[in-house]
Amino acid sequence: MRIRYPPGRSGRLWLMDRLAVAERAASILHRKQLVLRHEERRLTALAERTATAWTTAVRDAQTWQLRAMILGDRSGLQAAASASSPAVARLTWRTEMGVEFPSEASCELPTTPSIAGSTALAAAAAAYRHALQAAVEHAAATTAVARVSTELTLTQRRLRAVRDRWIPELRTTLGELELRLDEHEREELTRTRLHPTIPDPAHSTPEPR
Repeated sequence: MRIRYPPGRSGRLWLMDRLAVAERAASILHRKQLVLRHEERRLTALAERTATAWTTAVRDAQTWQLRAMILGDRSGLQAAASASSPAVARLTWRTEMGVEFPSEASCELPTTPSIAGSTALAAAAAAYRHALQAAVEHAAATTAVARVSTELTLTQRRLRAVRDRWIPELRTTLGELELRLDEHEREELTRTRLHPTIPDPAHSTPEPR
């Protein structure tokens, strides 16, 4: 890509200014990349932990549900399911380097309905409530990873464009212009030495008699 710039020395100042802006942008993007990469690693580890917690909670809930069904609490399970109100997930959002992502998650669970049954039925209800909370936390963690990873990819792409293409092109163009300006100045200096300015007789001071 050919960079268009003003002619002469003003072009040199223009290119120097653009180069300084590009170098500052590369520095900012590099710092953003480091911060986002750190956040991506932290959030990925969090997503792995919440995935394990969710899987464990679901497995425990299914185990208690199976026990309750073995003990003859099938009707109690159906009654508990029909009597439950919707749960509400609540997220706390955080902004890091221009990226908004959930940093905390909680779940407002409805009051457990009073249903007659075995202790296994009560344990199953408590286990599923715990599994729902774990599911919300895992969903928030995976959403955070996805958002940060997307922004990190965009930041890396912008950094490569500025650092590997825009800055080298500006430096090359500036170097070529400086060579032409230096050559022009040398030509002007040589021309001045070979053809010195001859004073105009009409404006010369007469010698005293």
